[in-house]
Amino acid sequence: MQRRNSKKRDEIKAILVAQQGALSATALASILPHLDLSTIYRNLDIFVTDGEVQKLNLDGGEALYEFQPRPHHHAVCNDCNRIIHFTAPDEKIKKLLGLPDFDITNLAVTVRGNCHHKRT
Repeated sequence: MQRRNSKKRDEIKAILVAQQGALSATALASILPHLDLSTIYRNLDIFVTDGEVQKLNLDGGEALYEFQPRPHHHAVCNDCNRIIHFTAPDEKIKKLLGLPDFDITNLAVTVRGNCHHKRT
């Protein structure tokens, strides 16, 4: 569905594209304080519906939104909450899942572990 662009929608999308990572609606509101939080959520929902942005629920907290020019998956560190982006052969994953009577339309893999970051 082709939607009409608006200045507010363009501002939100520009931040997501520039971020090259995931942001919460609250974080977007702090970057764009002239926009109402409900406006931000409404536009994020539009982006998700249109497939331009992925909504991520990585830690049970506030949802994060990420512009993904190329599909990828996420690894989340248990210690520092660092998010690492990685690609994996989706067709192989689908085959490993073994769901013959199920058409997978979206595959989102999130793995948790420890990134062995250096502690200071």
